Amino acid sequence: MLRRISFHLSFCITFFSFYCVLAKSDIAIITNQEADTVDVINLKEKKKKSEITVGKKPAGIFIDKSKKIFFTSNPGSNNISMVDLKNLKHVFLNGGKSPMSLQFNADSNLLYISNWFENQISILDIKKNKITSKINVGNSPAGMYLTNSDKLFVAIKGEDIVTIIDTVSQQKIKDVKVGKAPYGVFSDKDTNLLFVTNVQSNSVTIIDKNSLKALTNIGVGQWPYQIAYENKKKLIFVTNQRDNSISIIDLKKFKVNKTLDDVCEYPEGIDISYNENLIVVACWFEDNIILLDLESYKLVKKIEVSGGPRSFGNFILEDYE
Repeated sequence: MLRRISFHLSFCITFFSFYCVLAKSDIAIITNQEADTVDVINLKEKKKKSEITVGKKPAGIFIDKSKKIFFTSNPGSNNISMVDLKNLKHVFLNGGKSPMSLQFNADSNLLYISNWFENQISILDIKKNKITSKINVGNSPAGMYLTNSDKLFVAIKGEDIVTIIDTVSQQKIKDVKVGKAPYGVFSDKDTNLLFVTNVQSNSVTIIDKNSLKALTNIGVGQWPYQIAYENKKKLIFVTNQRDNSISIIDLKKFKVNKTLDDVCEYPEGIDISYNENLIVVACWFEDNIILLDLESYKLVKKIEVSGGPRSFGNFILEDYE
């Protein structure tokens, strides 16, 4: 059942419980597109701890660990929610029309936003709450990934390409041909590889972030959505929406070595908590998240959330204290 709790209710209780969450555990921050909320899950306790009302139809998420803030894209209200984890202060930011994926440069305080219907990337100065520039791209820009070297990779779903942009000059470097209808773009600072989910060709394209060339296409389940990179065994986990499954790809061999069937109904967002040894999956049609053991892949627990969980982007904040 959908619940909507105002951000301002029980502020003190919420604040102190949230502070404890940050001090003791990895947390998962789940965008709920049907409930217009974000749920905060304590992964050590395996319990939902907080619920925050944001904009309408939240989907994309980006967490900045250094500033302890997170952003959600709210395509239903055409804005961005910014929440300060230190005090849970919520602020609406300009997002352009139909904001989808988010990437943030903490050094410059610039937020990059893919605008699905505008065929643009908006660049937002979060200090001024002002869109300072827009970059025209192809039809239906979706997922993005920003590297430390100022390259922005953008999935252009309507044109079957990934566009690479130099964020300093704000000019396109090149387009890379991928599979049909690319949607998600994922990577990690610990790998030179970039991973693209191709929804309509049921495949994952792997791109070298240095050479900017596509290395291979790997077949997975139906409608692959999101990818989590496992940096110890060099694996990636791919959620397949219409198969209710997760494909596990061995990056040493560039092949699927295992498929987890019937994990939940319509799996979408996926991320890894190394401290708690968990794979966390948002299950859109079940209104819950599931926790899988990172070693055995067995179900540990299901946790009910507000409704329509997506969490498009990396959504786990690790506690290093």
